[in-house]
Amino acid sequence: MVNISLKQVEEFHKKREFIPKVIERVTDEHETVYGATAINKQVPKFLRVPTNDVDIYTKTPKIDAREVEKALDKRFKGNHFYIQKAQHPGTYRVNAYADKNTYADYTKPEGEIPRKKIGRIYYTPLSHIKQMINKTLKDKTSAYRHDKDRATLKRIKVAELRKVKLRSKTKKTMRSFW
Repeated sequence: MVNISLKQVEEFHKKREFIPKVIERVTDEHETVYGATAINKQVPKFLRVPTNDVDIYTKTPKIDAREVEKALDKRFKGNHFYIQKAQHPGTYRVNAYADKNTYADYTKPEGEIPRKKIGRIYYTPLSHIKQMINKTLKDKTSAYRHDKDRATLKRIKVAELRKVKLRSKTKKTMRSFW
């Protein structure tokens, strides 16, 4: 275990806001962001929820987690991060020594995952996320997350409804223009 000083803890917290930017910069075309980060990227700002970590599917979770750990250590100018094997098989976490929190989870997907490119990064589309949530809601062993999943599903539905209304409004405007 690495013992860090209070000065290092202070520096970590001063730079903590850069963690998602570093993870985003290191993410490449063979990785797919899922979970809250993917949802937040595809819904309006008012429907986004805070998230502390980025969940990423990759066929090489340990390698990609190590790559992010090194990039974060470089940005923070020291040994501030470490990777850890998660309880879920095929998942590696990037954690910070300063607060022991996880900032990225790299998971080997089971089968093919649908992807949608936004900017230069791939995300799981909302339609796939809805399917996964509906599957979880039918699973009694996942009852501990049902309330959270229902709330997420409602936020996605609001976003989709707004998109449909916006498209309809745009078509009406275009028709009246011509």
